Amino acid sequence: MNARSRLAAALDAARDWHANLPEARAFCDWPDDLVWADLPPHPLPSAAHVLSNPGASGAGSDALLQALQAVVGDVEWRHTYTAEEVGQTFLDHFCWCELAGPEGHFLTDKARITVGYWGPGLFYPRHQHQPEELYTIVSGRALFHADGEADIWLAPGETRLHLSNQPHAMTTEADPVLTLVFWRGDGLADPPAITPGAG
Repeated sequence: MNARSRLAAALDAARDWHANLPEARAFCDWPDDLVWADLPPHPLPSAAHVLSNPGASGAGSDALLQALQAVVGDVEWRHTYTAEEVGQTFLDHFCWCELAGPEGHFLTDKARITVGYWGPGLFYPRHQHQPEELYTIVSGRALFHADGEADIWLAPGETRLHLSNQPHAMTTEADPVLTLVFWRGDGLADPPAITPGAG
């Protein structure tokens, strides 16, 4: 199986995940205009943790976890942030990629679908962005913080909605977390920004 076939299989697994999560179905339709982009891979050392320490999955997320692990060497991994913003330890245990979206391996302007990994013992500082996002947990667990809402621990199959420009943050403790995130609204291609005074 070549990279395109593996990425298509990962996209199919993500579509099945979306179809089986009521919160995801309510958040956005699955895009019907996906076009293969043929992006070259961009490896990051931190992506190896997706294979070595993804955290525990659930019965409903096993297939998606396996499909995402199969494309670790095929995707364009990104950091977005700098060491000055989040610290080098954070970057050494964090990575994300855009499976589908305006700049993804499959192009669409109707939604954005990203994969994010955070290792154990990290704090993802308060940040914000224009599009709304729905975090879904594939494996591991994390504590989610959002302005105006109570903190909540999420495990595989659970979700958290962040509204447009709502500052939010995340903490991992003993476990890492692997997420599939759905985005909707304006500014899908724009990067998030650390919230002023974040801490």
